[in-house]
Amino acid sequence: MRPLHLLILILAPVMACGQLVDSIGLFLQEKPRFTVMLDTRGSFISNENVRLLGVKVGLEHAGRVKYGLGYSILATRIEGQAAVNEDGTTRTVGTRVRFGYITPFFSYAFYQRGPWEVSIPVQLGFGSGSLVYDDLEGTTRTLDRTFVFLYEPAMTVQYRFLKYLAIGGGLGFRLVVTSSSLNERLNAPIYLFGLKVYFGDLYRDLRGE
Repeated sequence: MRPLHLLILILAPVMACGQLVDSIGLFLQEKPRFTVMLDTRGSFISNENVRLLGVKVGLEHAGRVKYGLGYSILATRIEGQAAVNEDGTTRTVGTRVRFGYITPFFSYAFYQRGPWEVSIPVQLGFGSGSLVYDDLEGTTRTLDRTFVFLYEPAMTVQYRFLKYLAIGGGLGFRLVVTSSSLNERLNAPIYLFGLKVYFGDLYRDLRGE
């Protein structure tokens, strides 16, 4: 292999990264628009299919770059069993997992052609998870609680079939760092599929902007 070819192979990823940063920088110079998004994604906890729901608010530049803050919760009921001691007696109780976290996010649409768009959304998560049960009096008690940090990269594809509507899907992965596992396996793939409503465009058209 010639030295020049070797140099190109070595520098290609760096150059691609630099071009990506330059492209994002150009889009960030465009006037930002306020955006609100409903976020729904599927995943797995201990091999059980779960649904996570959230809402996001932020800014959008040129329809390509988005960033902001959101909040997500576990919407699926995950049940298990654990032994607890109440009034000197040990008994087995049914447990439930609770999961909620703040989500700073960033998304870049690196491909747009006609109604098609391909994006790389990345979000972090800072929050808490807990394992709860109901005591003999029916009061909800916390059996275990943990701090949760998440990293969720993904890639999505969407097709805009109407002015205010698009359908899309994507795949990614959830990496979780906790101080306690809550007796569940939290690292897992994520998948996204749903209908997107362009509330910002609808709002601006209603206002005649």
